[in-house]
Amino acid sequence: MIRNYLFLILFLISSQSIAQFVVKGKVTDSATGDPIPFASVLLKGTTTGISTDFEGNYIIEVRVLTDSVTVSYLGYITAIKALEKVADQTVNFQLKPSDFEMEAFVFEAGENPAFTVIRKAVDRKKYFDKRELSAYQTKNYTKIEIDIDHVSEEFTQRKTVQKVTAVLDSIKQLTNDEGEKILPVFFSETLSKFYFRNNPELKKEIVEKSKVTGVGITDGSTTSQITGSAFQEYNFYRNWLSIVGKEFVSPIADGWKQFYDYDLIDSVMVGNDSCYLLKVYPLREQDLAFSGNIWINKETYALKQVDLTIPKEANLNFIERIKIQQELIPTSAGPLIPAKTRVQIKIGQITPKTAGLLAKFYTSADSIKINEPQPTSFFNQSVTLMPDFDEASEEFWKDNRQDILTQEEIAVLRMVDTLKRIPIVRFYSEGLKFFGTGYLPVGKVDIGPWPGFFNYNDIEGVRLGMGFRTNLKFSDKWVLNGYGAYGFKDAELKYSAKVTRILDRLHWTSVSLSTQKEIDQVGLEISSLQGNSVFLAASRFGTLRRPYFSKKHQVNFQREFFKGFLMYSDLTFMKFEPLYDFYYLEKGTGEYRSNFETTEAKIGVRYGRDETILINDNQRTSLGPLRWPIFELSYAKGMNWLGGDINYSKLNFYVYQRLNMGIFGVSRYEFDAAKVFGEVPYPVLKNHLGNETLFYTSAAFNTMNFNEFASDQYASLRYRHYFEGFLLNKVPLIKKLKWRAVGNANILYGSVSDKNIANAPTLDPDGNPLATFGRLDPTKPYIELGYGIENIFKFFRVDFFHRMTYLDNPEAKPFAIKISGQIIL
Repeated sequence: MIRNYLFLILFLISSQSIAQFVVKGKVTDSATGDPIPFASVLLKGTTTGISTDFEGNYIIEVRVLTDSVTVSYLGYITAIKALEKVADQTVNFQLKPSDFEMEAFVFEAGENPAFTVIRKAVDRKKYFDKRELSAYQTKNYTKIEIDIDHVSEEFTQRKTVQKVTAVLDSIKQLTNDEGEKILPVFFSETLSKFYFRNNPELKKEIVEKSKVTGVGITDGSTTSQITGSAFQEYNFYRNWLSIVGKEFVSPIADGWKQFYDYDLIDSVMVGNDSCYLLKVYPLREQDLAFSGNIWINKETYALKQVDLTIPKEANLNFIERIKIQQELIPTSAGPLIPAKTRVQIKIGQITPKTAGLLAKFYTSADSIKINEPQPTSFFNQSVTLMPDFDEASEEFWKDNRQDILTQEEIAVLRMVDTLKRIPIVRFYSEGLKFFGTGYLPVGKVDIGPWPGFFNYNDIEGVRLGMGFRTNLKFSDKWVLNGYGAYGFKDAELKYSAKVTRILDRLHWTSVSLSTQKEIDQVGLEISSLQGNSVFLAASRFGTLRRPYFSKKHQVNFQREFFKGFLMYSDLTFMKFEPLYDFYYLEKGTGEYRSNFETTEAKIGVRYGRDETILINDNQRTSLGPLRWPIFELSYAKGMNWLGGDINYSKLNFYVYQRLNMGIFGVSRYEFDAAKVFGEVPYPVLKNHLGNETLFYTSAAFNTMNFNEFASDQYASLRYRHYFEGFLLNKVPLIKKLKWRAVGNANILYGSVSDKNIANAPTLDPDGNPLATFGRLDPTKPYIELGYGIENIFKFFRVDFFHRMTYLDNPEAKPFAIKISGQIIL
């Protein structure tokens, strides 16, 4: 009897194994080649199936096989493929994207059941937001790929493009499912450790290994700082997510009901967790909001997965789609960490005769540690590179990648390596960098900047110039730069030379010596307008305003003591030689003088709590603050020493902040206040920056004339607000144009002491009238209000300004129109 039972059991086991069928495969996006996670895979005519994992893979094991398998997912056309009667088979799918249209859901009675799920998920956010941890750290792997896609026939027929495709024909061509060629231009891999600390909130990424290859990429150290995971972080437990410089509202934001509608689709198993599957829809199609699917744990109401898209209807320029897929895992303390994140940003064709661009980002995290905070000094730099970050063999990458490269990605690497060596590609990529940065790399030096090559004005006539700076190939400790220029009318040589010694790159510390001879303008000094290149160039063509020869020698020292806190000091010797009728009365003697010299010692501190700084070659580059303001305080002392003629002191305080106003847009403000102590010629005072050009600049008072006002004590506030699509998205016809409203408010209080008013004579020694300076009534502010439209034809901006005070001043402009061009998303 026992033998019969054993025989029966063995027969059943063998029969089951014989009847077992395995269907496996991968589901990818036909347009991008990327995996489609969370897609539904079903045997046709049954309820037997599974969802794809984050890499798009699926495995179905059944005893009875049907004739076909079907794959479906929101935003894609459902696909069906036939099955063979074999035990083990692989069936891959490439789904074609469909035009996603929001559906209308009508609930006859009661509240939308999805609202109950979302409300509970929002109420429990604090339990799952990773920012609630005192600290966490992860080991991350990040890869980025950038491709040219939607290559039109007209584009491929261009001679320059044909030279490229002729070379690439010898390599496997990458195409999407519709036969369109994809041309990879960039690929990177990064292994890093990411650290977070709370109270205060600090972040740091240490790039251990990085491999970067791309068209026009010459400085791997700079690129490697922005290809890590720190810049690919998306936390849906924030109310607002910053993506491509825009603020997008999370589907589980505190004010979710103002932005979204939801549909409770199903209850599904995700791994071992039972989850609610919800569809998400923006209430207004042009809002910066998501559509797609989210999975919420039925027991804890924590996010399990997201697959969200920002559709092309949103008020964005050039971008057709942003897609974010994320898989979250809980830590031992409860808060969630994204284990895998995939982001696609698709930029459309600007014109039908050009090509599009597709950027793909992937980050995976493991080796998670929590509540082991690092000391504050550890976070001094936001991103650091290990000394041997770019030294790793292919064997190292094979052993240390968290995810192996696909055959398509290996082909991408080969194509990028070939593409960047093609002479015509190198020519155009270097040309674009030259135009964008102003400098052309030639070995160990960069030639430029190109805006200084040619100029024309009433003092110099035709002016020709040339400059250079050394780069990282020359040294990572010494930086040399300078330029020379010659005016054919005044027959004068102008020049600048500077040498910098970088003492410490971790706590950025440097000392520099410089000398300069240049023509400058009172109130329009080159040193204060470096960040406004168009306005600076426009102000130096044609007629110069109150020009003077400036001979300057300076020694400067700066050091960052801890993250965001920079201290600097300098000693400057400057000689002022006016090229216009100018006199001041010497203190004590009352004698007329024209030239003067100053010896000025200055010390200052700058603090940006969450400002992100990158080391770009041998320079510090700020990516700006995220939430907290930037403060700057400086004190300068002018001395009768080493040739200085004037005793004075200057105290200055400055604040800048970017404010996210949620649905209302984004604001920026700058507060600036200063006081000059002592009797000085008016060029030493604060000559407030006016704007008589046609071009808009946020650095100036746009209805104020040049040299209209000067102050020895003042306080100013410049406020700018960008409404994004808040107002105009609601206007039926205008919203199709995607115009965006902007607003400005500038206010200035200032005054001049009696001794500095008396210091500026109104007549020259021969009794002829002198142009002096205007001043403000200390009880009456200068006010200008502005409004405008940006994103006109995706590039132009027009501002309208009204001057509200001092309308009786000579040549006062009560109204001004300013234009500008900008590339914004």
